[in-house]
Amino acid sequence: PLAACSVGIIKKGKIIFYDTIGYKQINNEDSSQNIKANHKTKFRIASISKLFTSIAIFQLVEKGLVDLDRDISSYLGFEVRNPNFPNIPITIKMLLSYTSSIREKGGNDTSTYRIPYPHNISEFFTEGAEYEFKDRWSNISQSPNEYFSYCNMGFCLIGTIIERITGIRFDHYMKQNILNPLGFDAGFNVVEMSLDAKNNIATLYRKLNDKGEYDPNGKWIPQHDDYSKGFPTEDYPEYEIGSNGSLFGPMGSLRISIEELTIFMQMLINNGTYNNVQILKKETIDKMFSTVWKYDPILKNGDTENGYLLNYGYGPQIFTNTKNGDKLVDFQDLPFSGHSADAHGLLGILSFDRYKQNGIVIIAEGISNSSYKGEYSAATGWEENLMTVAAKFANFDY
Repeated sequence: PLAACSVGIIKKGKIIFYDTIGYKQINNEDSSQNIKANHKTKFRIASISKLFTSIAIFQLVEKGLVDLDRDISSYLGFEVRNPNFPNIPITIKMLLSYTSSIREKGGNDTSTYRIPYPHNISEFFTEGAEYEFKDRWSNISQSPNEYFSYCNMGFCLIGTIIERITGIRFDHYMKQNILNPLGFDAGFNVVEMSLDAKNNIATLYRKLNDKGEYDPNGKWIPQHDDYSKGFPTEDYPEYEIGSNGSLFGPMGSLRISIEELTIFMQMLINNGTYNNVQILKKETIDKMFSTVWKYDPILKNGDTENGYLLNYGYGPQIFTNTKNGDKLVDFQDLPFSGHSADAHGLLGILSFDRYKQNGIVIIAEGISNSSYKGEYSAATGWEENLMTVAAKFANFDY
């Protein structure tokens, strides 16, 4: 069972489908009170948000304000250096490709990387600080720029760097430079979203029993974005811009609809332009989607998370169609790139091919942690089934 699911499809450059079915709010006691979702329902899309953050930092690269190979310490105003590799600077390129050697393994426990207001993000790296993360660095066998390990904190740092360079709060920058130009009523900060958008935000659920364990016969238990009793109003009035971009969720807090996500995918397929609005230049998109890190089974140069993460660019995942790994559908190889998502009961994949101009974005909402294994990949059955149905419907020419 799912609380809701969404699919968007592009074929040969044209949007041929997008829709959402299911519910954005569920009442366990009285199903007649359930509120249906639709193609304008906003989901907190977890790590697919990172594609938007990657675009933001590349906008600053285009303006000559960011050097991807420069030591991030010089942007942040405090030192970020792995003590096991004191002579290797940490760069934005490493943050984007998850090769920075920063660690924050904590599953879905966002306390491992979201530093609360009014604290500074530097506390994550500061010995003795209240929010120091003690296991924040890789060991001596996992060198920066060589070893891959998925890390949300890297994108929290990117969000902070965007603030320090532009003097604009991260959530405001994203609205002004990406979301608004594309005509999206979306946002990284619920407080600042329009009333219409707030009212269309879906609560994220898991189906659990009284012990908090997955149970297909259990109740739908809210995990995130339950605004049934009102929307948040605290908007950090004394926040110092550039002190802690993690507050605004550059790693995973964008609320956006399947309609908007499909348009976003079309913008990327169209080499950075949509409806005569240029978000990025074609050559910038080329670089962003070029391989930075690829798994080497001999060197074992990364944590592939059961074989699902095998090839990364400057932010995007590049799918290699490896059987029992990152294969998107079982009946054909789709040369797609994009990003996946998994947090708070939501799974998602946004993936596309810029050259043949095909793409699929899916959202599965109301999942358990790992109760539904995939049959041909390291993904779940939810992801496999939705991707397969979408690809068969699209009938891509590969």
